Amino acid sequence: MMMKEKTLKSNKRGGFTLLELLVVVAILAAVAGTATIALKDTDARASAAAHVAMMDELNKGIRSYRILKKNELPSNLDSLVQTGTAGDATAGVGLEIAGFSIESDGSGDAYLMAIPTDVQEVMSAGGITALQYVDTTVTPADSPVSCSDLAAVVNSRGNAVVAGNIFMSPDANGCGFSQDMDGAAAYMGVWWQGGSERLTGQPESGTEFDGSNLATADSTAYLLTGIGPSSTLFDANELGGMTTVPVYRHVGPDEYGRFIAVWNVGAYDGSGSITAGDQVELVTIVDGALDTKEEELGEWDGTRNTI
Repeated sequence: MMMKEKTLKSNKRGGFTLLELLVVVAILAAVAGTATIALKDTDARASAAAHVAMMDELNKGIRSYRILKKNELPSNLDSLVQTGTAGDATAGVGLEIAGFSIESDGSGDAYLMAIPTDVQEVMSAGGITALQYVDTTVTPADSPVSCSDLAAVVNSRGNAVVAGNIFMSPDANGCGFSQDMDGAAAYMGVWWQGGSERLTGQPESGTEFDGSNLATADSTAYLLTGIGPSSTLFDANELGGMTTVPVYRHVGPDEYGRFIAVWNVGAYDGSGSITAGDQVELVTIVDGALDTKEEELGEWDGTRNTI
């Protein structure tokens, strides 16, 4: 009797029942779902953390360059302006492929307006002797597409043009040209209209320029320039030059992906004009969407969902 029972037990087939399999599948799905939630936007948030570090490095790099070069600022920064008239920086529009809008009526994220000749003279005296502009009348080297359509020339598979290098010359696979800040004419520039408090933490006592009150503003005038590869800041032969051109990656593939320097160049005088200051001062670095360091930190720690 006992031998028969043992034989019967040894002949039972092992395995999982359907119910057991369903339970295992449900557990695995729950674990996978938890991991997905935990890893959501991890790459983007890591990029935001890297962007904050790059903003700090650029800020320190420009200030170190100025010290090492005996009060000389880096030149050949990107103007963020394009022109449809060959080589003429007095007639331009905001860069079409920028990750933010640049308008002359105050409706954009930044304001398009001429750089007064006296401001240019102060810039040049401080080391910013030229700015890079985009010329939409040219064609990059070996490109089947001209610069008349910046998005098309950047997206073309038949050339080596990339958005971040769009201010370089056509021979260097760009659409740009260099314009001396010699005070000979009022060349176009891009101006901050987000208020001083976002940049410095301190509001100004006067009427701050907001893109719609140029005629009455009497506050600091902040000029914006892109920090692109043409800048002497990245010239390895220059004392204090940085070795790498940082890239801002929270933009589309055909948008300008560089960081932006904010310069104090003078003040609005309350009547629609800008009076030059004694010298140009770097205020801060903002990202390619015109977000400040603190705002970019919000993307990193998840308190801002703008990625």
